[in-house]
Amino acid sequence: QVLGSLFYAYYIFVRLCIPQFHNSSQETFNLRGLVLCIFNSILPGVLILFLVFFAFLHCWLNAFAEMLRFADRMFYK
Repeated sequence: QVLGSLFYAYYIFVRLCIPQFHNSSQETFNLRGLVLCIFNSILPGVLILFLVFFAFLHCWLNAFAEMLRFADRMFYK
């Protein structure tokens, strides 16, 4: 799950974020173009943020908890 979510985050970044800023680098700088690039990157950025949180907090830390056999649960008994 970790590798799948990281691969999907990379795919979203390459297909949706990089072309926005690559096209803007060929034009002259103006505020309107910058704002459009930022607004067009908000949704992919949020998706990448959720995927990275899922990959780290849910998958990665859960894998370490399984390897350690949930030692913190036995502390409270």
